[in-house]
Amino acid sequence: MSAFRRFLVHGVFWRRFLRWAVLNMPLWVEPTALSTWSVIFLLWGPGRRGVMQNLKTILPGSTAVANFFRWYRVFWNYSNVIADNVRFKELRVGPDWEFTGSEYFEDLQSREGGAIILTAHMGSYDLGAHLFAEISRRPMVMVRAPETDPDTRRYEEELHVRTVTDALKVDFSTRASALALDLLHALQRGEIIAIQGDRVTPGISTLPGTFFGKRTLFPVGPFALAMTARVPVYPLFIVRMGRRRYRLVVGKPFEVQRTRDRAETFERAMTEWTRELESIVRKSWFQWFAFQPYADEGAA
Repeated sequence: MSAFRRFLVHGVFWRRFLRWAVLNMPLWVEPTALSTWSVIFLLWGPGRRGVMQNLKTILPGSTAVANFFRWYRVFWNYSNVIADNVRFKELRVGPDWEFTGSEYFEDLQSREGGAIILTAHMGSYDLGAHLFAEISRRPMVMVRAPETDPDTRRYEEELHVRTVTDALKVDFSTRASALALDLLHALQRGEIIAIQGDRVTPGISTLPGTFFGKRTLFPVGPFALAMTARVPVYPLFIVRMGRRRYRLVVGKPFEVQRTRDRAETFERAMTEWTRELESIVRKSWFQWFAFQPYADEGAA
């Protein structure tokens, strides 16, 4: 079973195949290779149904037939993003960038204290973190959820070790309690923490929220850290605009103020976050790499 596992959707074979294609195939062949890689996901029923269910809510009135083809567009973007990550990490060839919300980005760069970048599973999280670390020259910690397949997890962790820099540290959310303390200390030293805040993984604390009219859960960690360390939260998203072209979208920062009513504090922060997240997902649904339903069909 372990030998067959590497060929499943989450298996390491497909990551290694895509890496080989990026490093060895001519550039004009790459679109064909990526299309083939994307079609593999057609066999992944749970992921296909998860994306289509999310699209049904994000795009009211959309049909199942239309969302089937939209599903392919999501995975086409996903395969391109992974290829761009490989190209950058292995060959140090970066994409072209443009910015939206540059005034907030400048504020984030210039402030002396720590801050939290709250982002989503969109565009290229890795490329965005490397870009920020290179531009700002400030220490940054990027927190990632681990891959579900153990071989794929080892492959990704080894890749991160080979490409890590002094300005950027990568940590994985597998050690929740110890990691939270490390991140708090990093914020107190004035470092930047980048965390994905659009879905939860097993073993982490959650907060209830409303997303596109449905009740769902979000990770509590970023908001608890911001409140404890007294640092602002900057919504930041990476959107793929075309072949090796990305847009970095920075939203207005918000604070998680300490009050006597902790639940109300988190509710206000969650409202700020979901407003930004809904706005970007509505515009760029084909970039949101959420392959599981974010809410039950019956949730309201």
